[in-house]
Amino acid sequence: MSVLYDNKYEYLKELGQGGFGKVFLAREHVSNRQVAIKQLISTNKSDQIELIREIEIVSRFRHPNIVTYYHHFWRGKILFLVMEYCPGGSLRDKLDSEVIDAHDAINWIQILAMCMRVVHKNGIVHHDIKPENILFGDHGTIKISDFGIANLGGGTISYMSPEALNWNLKKKPDSRKDIYALGVTMMELLIGENPFSLLSAEQIIAFHQRGDYPIKDLPNWQQEIILKSINKSPELRFQFMVELEEALNAKKVPVIIKMEALKAARLVDHAEGAIRAKKWQKALKYLELANSKYPNNVAILQSFGKYHLMMQRIPEAKKYIEQALKMNPRLDLQKDLGWIYLEIKKYPTAISLLSDHLHRHPSDYEAYNLLLRCYYETDRYEIGMELAAILMDNSNNSICFVNNYYVCEAIHQKGQVIMPKTASKANPFLEYNVSVVNEDQQTHNLDKPPTLKSKLLFMDYHFNNSIPNTFTFLASNHPGATLHSFDKTIIKIGREGYEANDLLVPKGRGISRRHCVVVNCKDNVWIYDLGSTGTYLNNERVMQKAPIMGRNKLKLGNVEYTITTDQTKLL
Repeated sequence: MSVLYDNKYEYLKELGQGGFGKVFLAREHVSNRQVAIKQLISTNKSDQIELIREIEIVSRFRHPNIVTYYHHFWRGKILFLVMEYCPGGSLRDKLDSEVIDAHDAINWIQILAMCMRVVHKNGIVHHDIKPENILFGDHGTIKISDFGIANLGGGTISYMSPEALNWNLKKKPDSRKDIYALGVTMMELLIGENPFSLLSAEQIIAFHQRGDYPIKDLPNWQQEIILKSINKSPELRFQFMVELEEALNAKKVPVIIKMEALKAARLVDHAEGAIRAKKWQKALKYLELANSKYPNNVAILQSFGKYHLMMQRIPEAKKYIEQALKMNPRLDLQKDLGWIYLEIKKYPTAISLLSDHLHRHPSDYEAYNLLLRCYYETDRYEIGMELAAILMDNSNNSICFVNNYYVCEAIHQKGQVIMPKTASKANPFLEYNVSVVNEDQQTHNLDKPPTLKSKLLFMDYHFNNSIPNTFTFLASNHPGATLHSFDKTIIKIGREGYEANDLLVPKGRGISRRHCVVVNCKDNVWIYDLGSTGTYLNNERVMQKAPIMGRNKLKLGNVEYTITTDQTKLL
């Protein structure tokens, strides 16, 4: 056994080594306690002094989830750090030896987020959060180690955020890099692997561009929190550890509607209208007012850039556009991609993309409605009601939000007879849904298919302010079928004998009590299948909904109809 530093510490065994140097177990002669001693490779004196300064600052927190720093000493130019010994090993040891329980994983990440909240509040960024630097002390207490050491080496690539991969260590510390690393660690705990391991910086960035993370088997709320934590754009991650902590506690990424952003967006809308009308002075007044009230708002910066571009003030336009891009460098495709992922039922990804889009476009009520539909489709009705209520209060065109609040509430109340917050006659969707909930002849069940949800209509934003079309059933293969023209917005179609339907389909094979509905708006006609035995448009099965244009064949069970959305084109 060798004795170090004036016989104070007795070497026991090596515990590990890495890019920073090595760590070994020692016993302090005076107290007989065991300590961990880190021997650092770097001999740069200024780096060593900065490292000691940061570790001493962290040690003053006396936080139970931070490895305690005791002392440091030099042997020649080599720096040694004397730290608390954690007999429980590292989180990496656990990942390598056992399957991590999801409850334990979430609990550990919550504790680490609470700890890092304190650290960040005091101006310290770790820069190398990863399983190797997360240790377990006496009684299994989870602890973070190696503060300051990462600043000597730049961090570990598979836990480094995309913006950190340029290795610019002189850049101002950004706590969102730690949020990213903790998000990657959470993903690794829950799925058993870090998908960025062994990848180059370029490959990691390309991975983020694809966004195809191997987390689809996790619960939706866990996927959403991971996606928010590891977003490739720091502006679109959780901005503070407390936000990650609260999301884990609530099991959801909160929908944050910033009232100031909504008010700024109204001014930008006025300015954009003035720009389109070439009323340059009015546009400038709106933009200057908006910028004075809401500085550093991305939408205002973009609009200012557009104004100066139209006025051929190229340097000023460049300045505003570059400032907006610096705040949010992502391409403006999130809404379209979010809509696509919603339709293919990848809801956590859809929520992440739509939330990104709304960060840029806080007055895009169609995007809010898509986000609301994500919550509706994933049975998170209380969150949907909360979002719909906010939108009802802040939108001048809230018809769809009133309806969609109602359908969330109706299912949440398990079909209990409830009335909407506003009169239903002005809203055909709401009128229809109220009739379904309160119908005398039940077309749905509460505990088995067809369910109440399958018969209700979630209202898409593009149906706002629509006027009815004329929809005509021209012919049928069934001699008992009645043929009608309808000038109403919602046409209810179902089995003969259920008089609440508008079109009664003759009894036959595969006709449901409420089979389908036609949403019949001018230049915007859709057919919705309502969890039936099959609705076919032009011999293709309707999967939830499909557009109707002109003359078509509609098949319900064994009954076929010729239909048209335009009576002037009967051939």
